Amino acid sequence: MRGNSVLLLAAFALSLPFVYVLTNETKYLGQHSSTADSLQLNLDQPSTPATVSKTKGKKWPLWHEMNPSEQEEKLEQAYARAAPYGKMLGSKPAFHNLCSDGNEPLKFGDGDGHMVCGPPPNTTEECKFFSFGIRDDPSWDKHLGEAWNCRGFAGDPSIVHPSKLHPAVTFHNIGLKMLRSNAEQRKDPKDEWILVSMPQLRKFLGWNYIDIIKLDCEGCEVAMARDILAEDPTFLDNVGQISIETHGTRTWVNTTEELYYYALMFPLLEDAGFKLIWNAIFGCGKWEHGGCHPDMMGKMNMSCGNRPRNKVNRVPIGWSCHDWLWAKV
Repeated sequence: MRGNSVLLLAAFALSLPFVYVLTNETKYLGQHSSTADSLQLNLDQPSTPATVSKTKGKKWPLWHEMNPSEQEEKLEQAYARAAPYGKMLGSKPAFHNLCSDGNEPLKFGDGDGHMVCGPPPNTTEECKFFSFGIRDDPSWDKHLGEAWNCRGFAGDPSIVHPSKLHPAVTFHNIGLKMLRSNAEQRKDPKDEWILVSMPQLRKFLGWNYIDIIKLDCEGCEVAMARDILAEDPTFLDNVGQISIETHGTRTWVNTTEELYYYALMFPLLEDAGFKLIWNAIFGCGKWEHGGCHPDMMGKMNMSCGNRPRNKVNRVPIGWSCHDWLWAKV
């Protein structure tokens, strides 16, 4: 009997390394498959994200998690949080707070460019940024790489650039998720765009902190709040500053779900410790023809509207698109 016990114990001991290898191999594969799965594409872009959050104990549920009465209540709460910022939009660009260096923000890039708060990130730690919506002008991305030596991920699925915009900045034919397909995307349905969310991308790159984010991609800003709530509610805690172009016409914001996530940008940024540094209004070009949902002005105080230009140029003069710079100061 004792001999059999010894043999059984020996067999069990010999099996342990194999159990350990199998367990850790499974864990390794699980970790890497989850990262890979996070970048799987949803080209039809339904409004419900792949990762479903839990509503219990969460201040801002996802739209599809609520019944109609809850949706109405939360929509009004989101409107109330966005409305004070709508009032800050004037007819001219306006500064609301100084950056943490005590100065007004700087314009980076050619032409209109985009505003950025100083001071430059700590040189002992690598500066990192996301930039979406490059189109044919990568000057902002190059400027940031050159002046501050920031390592950047620049993405735009609607255009082609060399993979290296700057020694520190790479370009990728990738965009951010939206609640509905982008107007540019609809031009050629066969041109299937690769779309991800910012929480997915940060996890994939392994970046713990993002110093600067620039969003100039029509429609992706509406999905930002949804993707953060669904995938990483602490995402904005790990961001230093963010420049966002918002587009208020019905082309991008028309359903109550879109209005909800548009409005949620403001409380999410505020609650994460961001201050509004600067904002400006501009026209949405030909997309002004569609006008704005009444709640854009009526409930959120966002400037939205247009007037005819002239008989020759039928693109309206509008004020339905907005530029915002937010930073932690």
